Amino acid sequence: MKYSHILFDLDGTLIDSKDSIRCSFEYALKKMNVLNPEISDINSLIGPPMLTTFQEVYGFSLTEARRGYEFYLEEYVLNGQMYQAQLYKDVKETVDTLYQSGCFLGVATTKNETNARKIVGNLKLNIEIARVYGTYNDGTRSNKKEIITNLLEDNDVMDLADVLMVGDRHYDIIGAKEVGIDSVGVTYGCGSEDELRQAGATHLIASFSELLEIIK
Repeated sequence: MKYSHILFDLDGTLIDSKDSIRCSFEYALKKMNVLNPEISDINSLIGPPMLTTFQEVYGFSLTEARRGYEFYLEEYVLNGQMYQAQLYKDVKETVDTLYQSGCFLGVATTKNETNARKIVGNLKLNIEIARVYGTYNDGTRSNKKEIITNLLEDNDVMDLADVLMVGDRHYDIIGAKEVGIDSVGVTYGCGSEDELRQAGATHLIASFSELLEIIK
């Protein structure tokens, strides 16, 4: 087996959460009295941390961004939008196969860690909840490199040649490169094939099940 430790991004890689994220963003923007809260292209907003998106895309100050994020969570968590996301085709079967093969499986996402763990638990994937790593509400551990590094260090993973990061945006690919591990870009998610190729993905796949051929 070429790779024994597989890390996954969550949104756009394991789950199709576009509608739930779009609804939650629009809810927050309305609460923040943004003139045109409707979002026509949610893909570009999925990937970076929410606080970053509120500041860089909508021009909020950090204080405003935190307030907007609270509104976002009101819809996403309290109103249950986060449980509306569905697994992409072949994800459950492929994860089961990797788990049964003895692979170390983890999730490295810029989504809030508590929410990410609830989502993975709700989907009943064969991934240990303790290996689901994300961002913290206080703004620390906010980028993909830090998240991947913490996950590997906390689990005493030393041989980086055995580790593979699977994601749909350039953030995943660049974070993997910064850590020193190979990466797979999935072209069915929120990022384009061109984006993933330019970021330097080691491999590209159009369906999740193709991952098995790369790992073996």
